[in-house]
Amino acid sequence: MKKTLISLSVALAVAACGKEYPTPAPAPPPPPLPPEQENPDNGGGEEEPEIPFKDVVLYGEFEEGFSETASFLRFAPKASGGEDFRYYSAYPSLSEANTKVMMMRIDPSDGEGWGRGPQVLTKDYTFYGSYAARMRVPDIRKAQKNIGAAAGLYVYDVDEKFGQSEIDFELRIADPTIVYLSAWTGTGKDLNRISRTINLAKGTITDCSYGTGATEKGKLTDDQNNPSKITAISDFDASKRFYIYGFDWYPDKITWWIRKDMNTDKVILWEYKGKELFTGTCAPAGIPVLPARYTTSFWHSTTRLAEDMKAAKEAPKYPFEMEIDWMTYEPFDDHIGAWKENGSK
Repeated sequence: MKKTLISLSVALAVAACGKEYPTPAPAPPPPPLPPEQENPDNGGGEEEPEIPFKDVVLYGEFEEGFSETASFLRFAPKASGGEDFRYYSAYPSLSEANTKVMMMRIDPSDGEGWGRGPQVLTKDYTFYGSYAARMRVPDIRKAQKNIGAAAGLYVYDVDEKFGQSEIDFELRIADPTIVYLSAWTGTGKDLNRISRTINLAKGTITDCSYGTGATEKGKLTDDQNNPSKITAISDFDASKRFYIYGFDWYPDKITWWIRKDMNTDKVILWEYKGKELFTGTCAPAGIPVLPARYTTSFWHSTTRLAEDMKAAKEAPKYPFEMEIDWMTYEPFDDHIGAWKENGSK
C-alpha cells in the first residue's frame, strides 16, 4: 500500500526485560495538534436536523512505518508533564534484526488507566475499514511478572450525546498468550460492551459476554459468535516475536484476526455479528456507528486487567518497551459512502 494520506469531508457519523535498557537519543517534541475544524455557516433559515459528526474529517488509506514522523499522527503528551522519554521513532528493534520500530516505552510515573500511558493516534478520524498493526509486547515475567498492563490497537472516540465508539484488540502482558477483544458503545452509566477473552496458545475462550458498564449481563450465544471455537496457535507468545493484529469494522459486524506474517492467512478470532442487545441506544447491536481515532497504546491498571490473571495488579516498576513495526488502515469506501448518503437525508 502506498503511504498516502487522503482527507475528505463526509456527512455523518511495546521489552526484552533484562536489567539494562538502551538509552536512545532524546525523542523529538510531539507535533502540534491540528487546528479545530470549523463548521460551515448554513446561512440561517430552516434549522437542519442534528447529524452527529457532520463535518468530521476522515483519512483515506495509509501505512505508517515510523521511519519519520507522519503529519497525521499525534503522540499523546505526558499528563503529569516533565521529560517524556516514551517515544522513539525508527529505533532498532530489540528482537528482530534489520527492523526499525516505534519504540513505545511505558513510564512508571504515568497515572493508571487507558490513555495515560504512551499513545500514538491519528489527529482526525477513521471509520469502517480494515485496521492492522505489526507489534511485539515486552517479556516482563522475569522482571515483574504481575504487572497489570495492556498494549494494543484501538479505535476510540466519545461523542457527548451519541456516546462511545470503540473497538479494542488488547494484549495482556502478564500473560502474553492471552488476547482480549471488545467493542464499546453508549453513554455514561449505560456504556455497553461486548467482549471475548482468548488463551490463544491453548485455543480456549475464557469469556464471551455482553454488559452495561462493569455489569455482566450475559453470555453471548453461538449464533452471535462465529467461530464458537478457536484453533490454537501452539507457540503463540506475543512477547517472543512480532505478530500482525487486526480487525475489520463493518456496519453489521466486526471481525478480529491475527497473522504470523504477510505470507500467512488470517486466523479469525471472532466474527461478531450484531444483534439488538442494547435497545433504545444509538448502536443497539453493540457495533460502533460513529467515526473514531485510530490508536496504538500501552497503559497500566491495578484493578481492570486481572480477569484471567488475578495477581496481575502491580503498577510498572521499570520502563518496559513495546515495539510497533507499522500500522495500516484501509477504508471500506462503499460502506462509508452509504453512511454518508443516508446521513444526508
